Amino acid sequence: MAKDEVLIVGAGPVGLTMGILLAELKQKFKIIDKSKVPAMDSRAAGIQPRTLEVFELMGVLSKFLQDGVKVVGFNIFSKKRELLHASYKGFDTPYSFVLDLPQSQTEHILLKKLESLGHSVHRGVELSNLEIKKESVHVTLKEGEERTTPDEYLYVIGCDGARSACRKLTNTSFPGSEYPTKWIVLDAKLDWNYDFQEMNLFPHEDGLIAVFPLPHERSRIVIEYPSDLSSSPSFEMAQKALQNRISSDITFREPTDINPFIMHHRQVTSYKTERVFLAGDAAHLHSPAGGQGMNTGIQDAFNLAWKLAFVIQNKAPPTLLDSYHEERHPVAKEVLSITDRITKMMTVKNPALSFMRDSFMSTVGSFDTLKKQLPLKFSQTTICYKSSNIIKESAKHPPKELKLGARAPDHMLKKAGDEIRLFSLLSLSNFTLLLFSGKHPSEETFKCLNEIASDIHPLVSPFIIYRNQSDYDQSAMKETSFLDLEPSMHTHYGITNPTAVLIRPDGYIGMIQEPPSKEFIQNTLKKVLT
Repeated sequence: MAKDEVLIVGAGPVGLTMGILLAELKQKFKIIDKSKVPAMDSRAAGIQPRTLEVFELMGVLSKFLQDGVKVVGFNIFSKKRELLHASYKGFDTPYSFVLDLPQSQTEHILLKKLESLGHSVHRGVELSNLEIKKESVHVTLKEGEERTTPDEYLYVIGCDGARSACRKLTNTSFPGSEYPTKWIVLDAKLDWNYDFQEMNLFPHEDGLIAVFPLPHERSRIVIEYPSDLSSSPSFEMAQKALQNRISSDITFREPTDINPFIMHHRQVTSYKTERVFLAGDAAHLHSPAGGQGMNTGIQDAFNLAWKLAFVIQNKAPPTLLDSYHEERHPVAKEVLSITDRITKMMTVKNPALSFMRDSFMSTVGSFDTLKKQLPLKFSQTTICYKSSNIIKESAKHPPKELKLGARAPDHMLKKAGDEIRLFSLLSLSNFTLLLFSGKHPSEETFKCLNEIASDIHPLVSPFIIYRNQSDYDQSAMKETSFLDLEPSMHTHYGITNPTAVLIRPDGYIGMIQEPPSKEFIQNTLKKVLT
């Protein structure tokens, strides 16, 4: 009989996130990594607003905020002329900024959290073979040059990067291609006149340069070179590129971690092969434009972890796992499309096309609404799973500000004189049912909401949200009742009439119903949990 364990292959940010989530969900697992030591280079740096929300729910956010740099906007320049300036502000999230932190530090924070939960990474261990059986996955793990160990797991999750062994061993197709130009990346302290708290992009006929803030007044510098670049990258080469393409008086100090790299845009055809799942770079590779790669992978883990734990712990049927590919594949496909278009636009060399690009950017930069759209899209707070088979709506007048399948925005509520955030009510191990009274509830509404809240599925935490103080004071279920704070959550969510909103363990809205019906809610839960 197979173990009741999951094997996580790869201990980068995605694998570590998966491990933390499974640990919080009391699910047994083993996490391995073929590297004998944690990564020391900086690699991915930008942590998007939605990932910061996830880190808050995982209990690691404070350390990230302490160590990282808040990036408040980005600029695009062409020959010292500013084409576009966009600010990260006005987003419907507590975190209207990108947090820049070297990936090595991100992994360190996540690893410490994993260890605090009683788990560690088994290093120097490589997946060398796997065979999918009806009720388990038989694997061979390789340690060192000689030692191999057969083992058995219920499921395997490939978080093992661009050269994923899990992807290769399952013969999963990975269509796509690489970009024709080469790139180098390094970290350094820059002496220049540009904003240190914003990202700065410099398209140029010799190649794009992108500069991102890092902690301790350092910067991540990414430089495009022609495809025929034959010599090994050097710090002198990098500084010369900055002086030729941006300003002759730029210098940098204490440079480190210079490396060449090639950019790809690829995506697997399937995120799930029976009992094997792929996440992060094992499933999708794309341009670093917009800082989407690591963040998209972390969201993969956040989508899959609760589903996997629910299925293994017999809280939901195995068919729930099919929704992982169904929901996450379209998200990465759209990310690939956007980052590919931006990369191609920012790296054009033809003078006529460069002129058209600069004119377009300048026009976009003159309209506040337009220049807000790109950073909002990259924030990953607008991801929506509305087409998912486990999402359901039944509303005569759907809330204007709430999207089915989208993440539930945070809000402040009040209970017994104390202010409480909605995010603090969410749980990785439960669904959350918000029962809105509406602005003018009837006695029948009170009765209905109380009946639903008092007899709901054991995996659901119900909360009644009252719009008015007098209604809250008369509540017969004070333990599960909250009062709206001005500006009200009813207004924030665009709710006028009595409405039920079901929030999944990953914070996404799985059901909207107006008016609430106990039978409809039960049937919706049955679809997911039985």
